[in-house]
Amino acid sequence: MNNAAGFINRDMKYLVDVLMPVYNHEKYVAQAIESIIGQKTNFPFRLVIGEDCSKDGSRAIIAQYAAAYPDKVFPVYHEHNLGAQGNGSYLCAVIEADYACICEGDDYWIDEYKLQKQVDFLQANPDFSMCFTDVKIVDELGHNKPWDHYFPKIEKDVLTIDDFILSYMSIIPTPTIMFRNVLPRPLPPFYIKTISADICIQLMVADKGKTKYLPDTTAVYRNHSGGITKSDDAIARTYDLRIDMYEEANEFFGFRYNAQFRTQLLHMIKVRMIYGSRELNLVSKMKNFSRNFGKYLKYSDKVNVKEILYYTGVLFFPSVLKTIGKKSTKEA
Repeated sequence: MNNAAGFINRDMKYLVDVLMPVYNHEKYVAQAIESIIGQKTNFPFRLVIGEDCSKDGSRAIIAQYAAAYPDKVFPVYHEHNLGAQGNGSYLCAVIEADYACICEGDDYWIDEYKLQKQVDFLQANPDFSMCFTDVKIVDELGHNKPWDHYFPKIEKDVLTIDDFILSYMSIIPTPTIMFRNVLPRPLPPFYIKTISADICIQLMVADKGKTKYLPDTTAVYRNHSGGITKSDDAIARTYDLRIDMYEEANEFFGFRYNAQFRTQLLHMIKVRMIYGSRELNLVSKMKNFSRNFGKYLKYSDKVNVKEILYYTGVLFFPSVLKTIGKKSTKEA
């Protein structure tokens, strides 16, 4: 059942709402919950868990913690699976506190003062709408990738919405974020449709103020086989949806950041048009190229004939380019 009514209109005033979406996190959710209820603060906070009809024992574990900590742990048991976006949207809609954090059921916090540090900063700096920290990566797939494979390196400690629009990936590790209760209600359609919910939230909050990077390591981001599919098809679909999301976000913001969005969209469309075609057969390659070429022209300030010819050559006549390249090298 969905028991949201049990906590939305409580007499208790919480300063922070911690949102935890859960789906098939039986292996991890206890550690995630304990890392939150163990936070040391001088203010009240609550943990709101959206349990999205898991097929494992996640719900039973959550129920045990809810019974043990009735004033701190508030589960929402959905009657039907809402999916990651639907569950996340639901949790964002029930934020009542001044500040909110997100910790998915397979991540966890490692700094017991995380909430206190972030609240202290935001209360002292009203012109900032969110803050975040460093994160530790636990890669259970054995990839052993460097930190910046997952998140970009932070070059400065104060960021604006321009940084979020122009970043090639999500800047903030989700389990480290804290933001003010400034999300629009209802959430715009582009949040529901995209897979990049973290980027959507960062954009909407960054529109309301500056962002502070705090150089502490407060949380663990876990990369494991139960996460989002990393197949080529899934990655391509995610990229297409992100392009759509940026276009709709530009409109949502009333085109106030039009130049920044156009720059980012042009870059993303080039990537999708070229790198997204590399492993395709000729027919699929032509379809992908033509599907993205119109948007390439839309976001180009001027038609660059040399660039178009180069991309066409790389995609459809690579052997010719190699021959020309070898000939040029010999002549030099």
